[in-house]
Amino acid sequence: MQLILDLDRLGERPLQVQIYEAVRQMILAGSLAAGQKLPSSRSLAEQINVARNTVSHAYERLASEDYIAAKARSGIFVNDRLPETAVLVRNTGAATIETGKRIRLGANPSFTGRAPKLWSERALRPKFDFFVGRPHPSSFPSNFWRRSIARNLQIAHQAQTEYGDPRGIPGLRSTIAAHLRDTRGIDAGAEQIVITSGIQGALNLLARIFLSGRMQPSVAVENPCYQGAAFLFNSYGARLKPIDVDEFGAVVSQLEDFSGNLVYVTPSHQFPTGYTMSLDRRLHLLDWAYRTGSYVIEDDYDSDFRYDGLPLTALAGLDRRGAVIYLGTFSKSIGAGLRLGYAVLPRHLLDQADIVKTLLDNGSPWLEQMVVAEFLKEGAFTRHLRRLRRSYMASRNALVDTIARHFPGSTVSGKECGMHVMWMLPPDLPAAADIHAVALSCDVGLYPLAMAGALEQGNLKRFSDRSLVVGYTALSGTEIETALNRVSRKLNGTD
Repeated sequence: MQLILDLDRLGERPLQVQIYEAVRQMILAGSLAAGQKLPSSRSLAEQINVARNTVSHAYERLASEDYIAAKARSGIFVNDRLPETAVLVRNTGAATIETGKRIRLGANPSFTGRAPKLWSERALRPKFDFFVGRPHPSSFPSNFWRRSIARNLQIAHQAQTEYGDPRGIPGLRSTIAAHLRDTRGIDAGAEQIVITSGIQGALNLLARIFLSGRMQPSVAVENPCYQGAAFLFNSYGARLKPIDVDEFGAVVSQLEDFSGNLVYVTPSHQFPTGYTMSLDRRLHLLDWAYRTGSYVIEDDYDSDFRYDGLPLTALAGLDRRGAVIYLGTFSKSIGAGLRLGYAVLPRHLLDQADIVKTLLDNGSPWLEQMVVAEFLKEGAFTRHLRRLRRSYMASRNALVDTIARHFPGSTVSGKECGMHVMWMLPPDLPAAADIHAVALSCDVGLYPLAMAGALEQGNLKRFSDRSLVVGYTALSGTEIETALNRVSRKLNGTD
């Protein structure tokens, strides 16, 4: 038989691939019917003027995918039983399911949930982007990383090809334990530390331990709070109890009528307001946890960057009864792309955490853990943080000064530490959503709470309508001045 194949002999795609695809498409379209005989490889090669091996390779691929089959002393035929993909393609649109009838292919997924939008296409980012939680791209310790990766690959042996401890490599857990003792006042052993995929991985670990299988569990969260935590707890069926935030942190007295036993807080630099929880509130929170037998999840957000005054001891550093679960991450200090964080757990939760961590992911990548362990152990991490604090403080100062000059009457909270501030707009400026739109027209990214990964609950929103969450660490002082000057001129009609 004759096969009419349209081949592009001058194109980049190999002829054997073109032959394979052309014959396959004829089979899928039905122009080559099941059981129909095909020309031999020699015959087809002569017909289309190509080498016989070229046709043979195409036929071999079609045979390996069950589109054709060779029969002894008879020839090559289109398979009587076409692959499932062929049946699906040929039947697409050929028939419709009657109204009200369904074909059940399996149990319907039961998961429901929302996800924060922390990632965006690079091409869509404004030139001057104040999105929260982004270290400056030039701050990544590339030279150390290259040297450490090369060194560790030489000694990797089976470490890269075998499963390791799901809780993390001992070297990294030990260096984290030492770092926390020196900087956060937390006296925990390496065995209490579990390496996770950032804060979100740690929250998933805890949600599995505390919320899975419970009927209508409850979690208390700050209001406003981090979307990633709130949405995660919701996805496990938890009801959220919002706790207001003021300049002293979460209003702990509002927990007195809370019936659940789990509360999530960011006491070092509350997200998104930037307030620091006072010592009085910290002690009150611990007292509540002890009296009620509850647990406190301490997300030590932005604690590495404090510019004014001495940092308070972490909540976990004050805890003496195993009521606080401490979460930390390298996303803000090194980079979110690293995807390494950790949880410090009370000893009585370690067996459960070990099982859950194994079920979740069987452990974090070995090479990245080894590099971070060296980064901490050699003192390079401390020097790295020192450099970042100087750079970020300069950007913080530029931001606060520029807001004061161009937008008088504004209030800025959270400037004492961290990587962002919350900018509360004066009465003469438009609402936060309108400022976002104006800024975007100037190629500047300024974000209301909901667009910056924050969630405020309740009908009376104290911050959402009139506040912006402004990250400043990925921009220089000059860039900050240029960007906000553009927005100011646009608002004043002088642009």
